[in-house]
Amino acid sequence: MSHVVGIDLGTTHSLVAALDGAGRPNLLTNRLGQRLTPSVVGLDAEGRLHVGESARAQLLVHPERTIAEVKRRMGRDLPVTLGDRRYSPTEISALILRALREDAERALGGTVSEAVVTVPAYFSDAQRQATKDAGELAGLKVERLLNEPTAAALAYGVNHLDAEQYVLVYDLGGGTFDVSVLEMFQGVLDVKASAGNNQLGGSDFDQALAAWLGAEFERAHGVSLAGNLAAQVRLKAAAEAAKIALTSVEATPVIVPFLAPGRGGTPASLEVEVTRARFDALITDLVRSTLDPMESALKDAKLSKKSIAEVVLVGGSSRVPLVRRLVAEYFGREPRDGVHPDEAVALGAALQAGLKTGAVSAAHGIMITDVCPFTLGVEVQASVGRERVGGVFSPLIPRNTTVPVSRTETFATTADGQRAVEIRVFQGEARLVKDNLLLDAYTVEGVPPGRAGTEKVAVTFTYDINGILDVTTRVVSTGKEATLVVDKRSQRLGPEQRLEAKERLAREWGAAPVPATPVPAPASPEADADALLNAATERIATAPAHVRPRLESLCNALREARAKGDRGAAARLDAELTDLLFDLG
Repeated sequence: MSHVVGIDLGTTHSLVAALDGAGRPNLLTNRLGQRLTPSVVGLDAEGRLHVGESARAQLLVHPERTIAEVKRRMGRDLPVTLGDRRYSPTEISALILRALREDAERALGGTVSEAVVTVPAYFSDAQRQATKDAGELAGLKVERLLNEPTAAALAYGVNHLDAEQYVLVYDLGGGTFDVSVLEMFQGVLDVKASAGNNQLGGSDFDQALAAWLGAEFERAHGVSLAGNLAAQVRLKAAAEAAKIALTSVEATPVIVPFLAPGRGGTPASLEVEVTRARFDALITDLVRSTLDPMESALKDAKLSKKSIAEVVLVGGSSRVPLVRRLVAEYFGREPRDGVHPDEAVALGAALQAGLKTGAVSAAHGIMITDVCPFTLGVEVQASVGRERVGGVFSPLIPRNTTVPVSRTETFATTADGQRAVEIRVFQGEARLVKDNLLLDAYTVEGVPPGRAGTEKVAVTFTYDINGILDVTTRVVSTGKEATLVVDKRSQRLGPEQRLEAKERLAREWGAAPVPATPVPAPASPEADADALLNAATERIATAPAHVRPRLESLCNALREARAKGDRGAAARLDAELTDLLFDLG
């Protein structure tokens, strides 16, 4: 039996969900029995590819063979180097999707050949095309790309079908931020407006804290960590652990042993306390930058803050206390806790998969609409007094138009004897095209020559539910047509390249070790910590001489943190010890 699943392809973690027999969405566990799979890909010393926890563990010790947060590179010409191999961001995302697909097949006991994959609402056309390509390389048919806040709203709305209200979804993930305003009525979720920033997320919070930690290390030891990739990776990992700890405590120690050589060449460690107040000060500007997109979305939806009945926070970074406080101050009331911040997007994607197959609509009577997040248009010449000026942006589809949508505008030739028209397609909100994003361009031949303005060319934009744009032009006097699917950006793999990449990834992935059965979960966190300490203590005697002091130090520090009940420090030390043992083999 073939299944259709919903996938949240996240910056830091990815999840996959499917409907059960009763039509309810459920998250599927990976081969380790976990719901969240780190969006990390690594190449080990034997040339085998890893995805998930093992790759994340490798990131701290072999960053040159590991890649995280590849979602931020999607749709851009930024190749990824893992050891002696080079991949495109699309190929790295394909490896993550392939691992999720195989985990889903293991959990469901059947084939998974199709998926609804979520993307940030503010993803560009190139980023959406790259995501669809990644699905194809992973052996998945991705007929639907679903905006992440829309997916979260679907997960929320399925339990509030009788409500008639406006809802704002604030989605702050590991690497992207989106906000959507929706109207709910009689089982319909109608997206009114979206806005956001596809380069803002919890990773930026980590980086801000890591930079401060690096400055503290330099102040204490007189050594800069600039250019030290291994130290920078460990600092960011320590910053992420501190950020998580500060969601529940007011202060937490950050201890990174043997971070880098000190003044005399002796290994120097970082030991500093981070307070929530310090962390808040470091990220306040980043968090406040999310208020402008909220204002924009409300303005486009023609609503006031008082019109919003519920504010729903999703995305792991929405757990940061400062985020919740600023959103509460903005709306004058506390946000809602109606959905799980990490899981809502994947669950909504599974519901959308159910809507596609008909499994949900019959049971729940729910329908959802979405919008185009950007204005789309073409470059034209405009009259300024008696002169004609080029480089002017002429919108065809305004941002936040309900999709799917098709719009046509007719333009006239601008020169005597003109035989061809160049169509340059842009995305953005600026009046001049130089300030917008060029999506693609092509030339329409066969225009009958005549005086300027006598021949007309009709341009039709069709924007589908996946956020993919088709452009059709027609010479009015002859009926000659030309069509462009905006998918020919240099960042996208061509058909032959996709086929070659699919075959190559299949070969390379086949060399990766896959456990025959899931690893059983520990009986409790305490039992897991005991097992780790026992394994680390036994390993001290056989560890290389230069590693033994660090191994002993970490074991002693972990025992002390557990004895004091300092869960934040214990979790951080646990991760450090696990990484060291992984490196030792």
